[in-house]
Amino acid sequence: MTYSEFAEDYRLAAAVLFERTNDPVYRGAVVAENSFIRWKGGDVSMPRRPAPRILEEMFKLTAAQLFGPCSDEQVPVLLPAPMLDESDLRMTARSARAHATDAAAQLLPDLTIEQLEDDLARLVRAHTNTPPHTIYAQGKEVLALAQEMLDRTQKLSQRGRLYLVAGEAAALLGGCAFDLGASSTAVELLRAAALYGQVAEHGPLQAYVYGYLAILAYWNGNPTVAVRHVKHADQFPGVGNAGKARLAAIAARAYAHLGRVEETQQAIESSLQDRGSRRDEIHDDLAGEFAFSPERVAMSNSASYLLLRDGTGAETSARQSLQLITENTTGAVPFIVGPQASSDLAMALLLRRDLDGAAEALAPVLALPREWRGAGLVDRLGAVRRELVSPDYRGASTAGTLAEQIEDFTAVAAPRILGPGTTRLAIDSGEVS
Repeated sequence: MTYSEFAEDYRLAAAVLFERTNDPVYRGAVVAENSFIRWKGGDVSMPRRPAPRILEEMFKLTAAQLFGPCSDEQVPVLLPAPMLDESDLRMTARSARAHATDAAAQLLPDLTIEQLEDDLARLVRAHTNTPPHTIYAQGKEVLALAQEMLDRTQKLSQRGRLYLVAGEAAALLGGCAFDLGASSTAVELLRAAALYGQVAEHGPLQAYVYGYLAILAYWNGNPTVAVRHVKHADQFPGVGNAGKARLAAIAARAYAHLGRVEETQQAIESSLQDRGSRRDEIHDDLAGEFAFSPERVAMSNSASYLLLRDGTGAETSARQSLQLITENTTGAVPFIVGPQASSDLAMALLLRRDLDGAAEALAPVLALPREWRGAGLVDRLGAVRRELVSPDYRGASTAGTLAEQIEDFTAVAAPRILGPGTTRLAIDSGEVS
């Protein structure tokens, strides 16, 4: 009952009482809206005359019943179900319609999101044969668009897709930042990617990101943290066999940094297991930079063997990687895998005092253009140079020449694109990318 309806009933009841009693107190009696609100809100103080008698006439109950404590039996009578008038219903309908209109305005065409997903996939796959600074410039545009679109849609399915694109873009940018020598920036981007993956509830993306965080951990001298990241990555659901092989290879590198030979070997063996048919959206379907082919596994394992000073194992793995690259005609293997494997092969040959073989392995590497001289390759060559200037090769002119060539190579490497002070050559570390 609205106030206007109550006031009209109150006036009519007062008129009836005046006609019945001829008492002037009822003539023209009205009720204030404040009184109506108080009574409706449960104020049980007895009002002044003539209100009690008028209310008795209206509700056919005594004033004591109306304003006194009520029993459980009286509740249904004194507190009937609320009545809604048509104006309340219209207001509710208008509010719902306005809110729905606002929500519809925050809905993106599905084709717009599909295009963004296609753009991201193109970049991830192009990264295998495109310099990192080029991918970075385009990747940050994809990330910005995903963030902008998230502000423009409230549809849950669309937001889930956009969070996934944002996470994939941030992961791709993190890898580029690492290649360009900006390790701290890479960590920040990858942590953002992990959070996007968490919001999207996407296990394979989170596994990929934590694997990369493990790489950056041992790159920055924290192999124990790297092992912890790998173990965490291995807990995410939905990861295919390629993703599992990648995590095993990363674990091998982390254990090798710690000098844990048995665990390194076990991880290497796990990385080489038959992959079967178990796939996931990141490592297999999107693939490209996110893939981890047998060529990359072998290249990564050669680096793990080198950390253990196992020249024979390193040489075998490096040669296997190079052989697989030669046999692969799809162009899907990242361009940089070959030079990294060649650098590992050169280091392995130096360990068994084959200087001429090392020089031959390094020849195509030292001819790489600047944009392909990423942080992982620069680090590998740094280890080779340290071996060349060690007492074992003192006085060997070929060793001195190669060491100088490596110095010239790293002086104009890709990390220098970011300016001086950004390159960190971690001792005996490298990337798995």
